[in-house]
Amino acid sequence: MKKYTVLMDGNEKCLEITPLNEHLFRIVIDGVPYDVDVRFFGSDCMSLLMENRLCDLSYFFHGDELELHFRNQYFRSEILNERKMWMRRARSNLEHSGPEIVKAFMPGKVVEVSVSPGDHVIPGTGVLIIEAMKMENEIFCQNAGIIRSVHVKAGQAVENDQVLIEIDPEMP
Repeated sequence: MKKYTVLMDGNEKCLEITPLNEHLFRIVIDGVPYDVDVRFFGSDCMSLLMENRLCDLSYFFHGDELELHFRNQYFRSEILNERKMWMRRARSNLEHSGPEIVKAFMPGKVVEVSVSPGDHVIPGTGVLIIEAMKMENEIFCQNAGIIRSVHVKAGQAVENDQVLIEIDPEMP
């Protein structure tokens, strides 16, 4: 089973997809299950049979966005896996009035620290790389500022929500 969050027109839906066989999938949308027969034809078209209703649609991916064309209607949504959704929520919860606290989003090992206390950073600066689940993830700062402190070093194991770096906001 794979879990996703679908964002469409400001609404958030929980989506779970479980393959049952080659063409049949159990799709759960906000807790409501559907058995859907999916047949692909062409590189960007599919036919869906759900609750004795058949529909054909075309689809296109643009990064994390999915564009659907169905019966002369156009739908655009953003599809996020659990990790991407967690990172989006963490970014939106940042408090911009105080220091930016960069925390580990999951347990892992610090591979590289790219900044030192006193360094000036701008939004989007890569501050460190953490290896988690055999993948290297670069961590970026969200705001401009001066590195106040670095709490980790390369090779160090870190836990979920552990403070890694503190950044003082840039003064006007």
